[in-house]
Amino acid sequence: MEKKLTWEEIEKQYDQEWVELIDYDWPVGMPYPQVGTVRVHAPDRKTFYALANKEPRPLDSAILFVGKAQLPAHTTLCSSLVRIEHAGS
Repeated sequence: MEKKLTWEEIEKQYDQEWVELIDYDWPVGMPYPQVGTVRVHAPDRKTFYALANKEPRPLDSAILFVGKAQLPAHTTLCSSLVRIEHAGS
């Protein structure tokens, strides 16, 4: 069995990867777990889920992406979308 890692160790070892954590401690209201054991990891979601769905699957786990998501070029994010209808439309 792998050992528990701190969130900082997980970030360092699995940057830009999907991870499944078991035996983790994730306090309510915190954005990231404090510690956890990495069961499965992969650089892309398709590979990750192929690995994660193998038996035996845990009863309790946390799945998350480590690092900042890399968006395609020329992608614009907006915090809110508003539809404006002009008079006479």
